[in-house]
Amino acid sequence: MGKLKLFGCVLAATFLLAPNPLIPLWPTPIRGSAPARPSTALLQKADEKKGPGGTTIPAGEAFTLHSNILGEDRRVYVALPSSYSRGVQAYPVLYLTDAQWNFGHTRTTAEFLARNVIIPEMIVVGVTDPDRTHDLYATRADFKQGSRTIPFPTSGNADQFLEFIEKELVSWTEANYRTIPLRILAGHSAGGNFALHAMRTKPGLFQAIIATSPWLAWDDRKELNALVSFLASAKVPLRTLFFSYADEGAEMKADIDTLSGALRSRYIPTLRWKSAAYPTETHDSTGIKSYYDALRMIFDGWDYPRDPQTNMLRGSLNDLKAHYHKLGEQLGVDLLPPEQIVNELGYQYLRANTVEAIPTFRLNTENYPRSANVWDSLGEAFEKAGKLDESLANYQKAVVRAEANSDPNLENFRKNVIRLSELLKSKAK
Repeated sequence: MGKLKLFGCVLAATFLLAPNPLIPLWPTPIRGSAPARPSTALLQKADEKKGPGGTTIPAGEAFTLHSNILGEDRRVYVALPSSYSRGVQAYPVLYLTDAQWNFGHTRTTAEFLARNVIIPEMIVVGVTDPDRTHDLYATRADFKQGSRTIPFPTSGNADQFLEFIEKELVSWTEANYRTIPLRILAGHSAGGNFALHAMRTKPGLFQAIIATSPWLAWDDRKELNALVSFLASAKVPLRTLFFSYADEGAEMKADIDTLSGALRSRYIPTLRWKSAAYPTETHDSTGIKSYYDALRMIFDGWDYPRDPQTNMLRGSLNDLKAHYHKLGEQLGVDLLPPEQIVNELGYQYLRANTVEAIPTFRLNTENYPRSANVWDSLGEAFEKAGKLDESLANYQKAVVRAEANSDPNLENFRKNVIRLSELLKSKAK
């Protein structure tokens, strides 16, 4: 059990385990207006037996966050990148609705893509929605399909829920974790409707929106009609929009086509968008594929070009800087070249005995001065160049930062300082 404190509130934290099993999801699930209760779908009970010799594998943490805006507690799930505890870098954040269903598969999708350098590592933050029509639709209405009508008397609170996300959840996340100002909002079904509503009513809050099978037929398509008007006339600061549909009938496809048509009718040079169809998936099964494709589309070009024969990075340091500058403009943020990619390029230069190694490693010390590894790499480059005094100074900086950050490589950094100090002493004799 861990705790975070924010604005005078103590937040209980519980480690999450492996993803919850698949739970059927209706376009507008039949749910009552019962008060919010913490979800335990991903939590192992304290007395639950483990297998022989088994150990718990944490998949994140669950927090109970009290919302003054909503006047109730909400369960929030957080998954950090594997590198988070080993470094000091900051990360984009992917926010999810319906965390009780979508957190597990989204967390592992983001982890898989980042491990293969297709997208950057990111923090995933999911909030549970115990009464989905209350949280995720902006208007009070009932669910209508053909001759069937299902009443939803508590629906229509999306604007208040969005205010909670903007003023409490995002603020809490950015106060407690290392983040960059790149926010993504993802939602499925009613959550997809909500994500598009957020794009329209809080256009600067998120840089990218993922709307999977958005249920735009709600309340006689009021949100869809508002979106069409918004896209025709308003300034759209959003940089990336991905929306999709599955094998869900003519009504869903017609609504998606209407949204696509509105986007085609007006050229917005800073907005990249894509509509994807998954004809072999159902409304309930489409989430995994669409979130996977959406993240790839948002971060298209993240991995720096490589030689297919050698897998070595192509181009020069200036080429690398220009690549990520352009990608940052595409995403709507100031984007630094990733520490790991710059470090890899530096070692390519170092193995080739070229003079570009030192300025390449130095760039990392300028961009990531709190990282111990960047100073150690620069020290190695100076040592290989025969500049032992400069090398020792950088090795010492690596140790200072490793001690401050509890870096697991601290002892290796210390060994470099000791080794080079002894070498300098022997040369001075």
